[in-house]
Amino acid sequence: MNPVDLSLFGFWPTPALHGAVEGLEIKSADLARLNAHFAALLNDLTQEMRAQFEQFRLLREGAEALMRGDDDAAVKLARADLKAASDAMSVIVRTLEKVDALQRQLMRDREAEEERAEGDHETLERAQSRLLALVDQQADAKAQMLLAEWTRAAQTAGCDPPPS
Repeated sequence: MNPVDLSLFGFWPTPALHGAVEGLEIKSADLARLNAHFAALLNDLTQEMRAQFEQFRLLREGAEALMRGDDDAAVKLARADLKAASDAMSVIVRTLEKVDALQRQLMRDREAEEERAEGDHETLERAQSRLLALVDQQADAKAQMLLAEWTRAAQTAGCDPPPS
């Protein structure tokens, strides 16, 4: 069996949410807290799986030592222990890989949420500027309409139009 470097399956940093939560919507704040909880849970699971991996490694080493003995029953038992330990270690490695994938997905989701929150802020500013431009446009149109009405009213009354 190939040696596995367990240091690759370490703890992921806990994100600093003090600034990000302020910019999120109320309903999203719970999601951010839940993601932080899941990240902590995955870190705890990683720690537990590493400890179990070490236990099975010790069991496998003990079984290998027993296989060198002369007692056939002990050798068969050691072979069974060795196979069980190897199988368990394979399951642990696959589980750690899945935990790592989940941690990476949580990190991507967190980054996407932060980008979305920043994008929402920019969208709000853009909407405000469009609204102000629309108000200015409507005010100009209303002023042109009033000027045209006053000019017609002045011409009907026989007065000179106001100077332009």
